[in-house]
Amino acid sequence: MSLITALALFGTLGTPELIIILIILLLIFGASKLPQLGGALGKTVKSFKQEIREGAAEATDAKKPGEGGSRFCSRCGAEVADKQAAFCSKCGQAL
Repeated sequence: MSLITALALFGTLGTPELIIILIILLLIFGASKLPQLGGALGKTVKSFKQEIREGAAEATDAKKPGEGGSRFCSRCGAEVADKQAAFCSKCGQAL
């Protein structure tokens, strides 16, 4: 079975399939454990999304010009090593 075929099978989940999955989950975990599992899953997803946002923000902050003694070209984004340079060595844009 190819990857595309396998992914296509997961894309066809409708209401009857979801009800069957819910019944199986009820049989395995019981009705009292499902809210706890759902809450734990929700917290995990929320934490994961927050970490992704923080990582993206840190990456953006690291690329800001003027911080850490580095300069960056506003046109091409190349780092300018020479602090006294008036033009970007990559694209020629005035700094």
